[in-house]
Amino acid sequence: MRLDLLLRRVGLGLCGALLVGQAALAAPVWKQLSPQQQALITPALQSQGGNFDQLPEARRAALVKGADRWLSMSPAQRNTATRQFQQWQQLSGQEKALVLERRERFRRLSPEQRKALLDTQHQFLKMPLEQQQDLRTEFDALSVDALPAQPSFGTPASPIPSDGTSALGLPLSPPNTGGANLPLSR
Repeated sequence: MRLDLLLRRVGLGLCGALLVGQAALAAPVWKQLSPQQQALITPALQSQGGNFDQLPEARRAALVKGADRWLSMSPAQRNTATRQFQQWQQLSGQEKALVLERRERFRRLSPEQRKALLDTQHQFLKMPLEQQQDLRTEFDALSVDALPAQPSFGTPASPIPSDGTSALGLPLSPPNTGGANLPLSR
């Protein structure tokens, strides 16, 4: 599995876990959990103080939801999730921050922009591996200085650049002719 796809999946999973962690749901107490849920939650408890019933309600709900999600997975899905989690754990703090920042930027895109980006990724993934590698090599060879800090054609919210030129760099208003009105056609 490609690293960027893996990181996106892990990031989305973490996002879901954070949302659940923030929700104020009525969480069960330890005695109400099944033995399978208890077995899955026990390792997390050891790192969080060891007493499930003393954890905040939102954290207990998140742990139960995670256990239920794990129990509902097929063996193949569990293997994939385990591998992805291990890869996530191997990332440095800086790499994790970059993944989370990219995920947040993706979430801020409009639905049309997200669809276009995902379509482009799908097209790339359908290419032969040799062609993908050629594109990666070409991209890696680009100098950061050669790329504009911001697109010259404006932002998606404002297609007209702030410098008064069109996307092609042409002026949007006629040049100052010193008060003379020149006809546009003869």
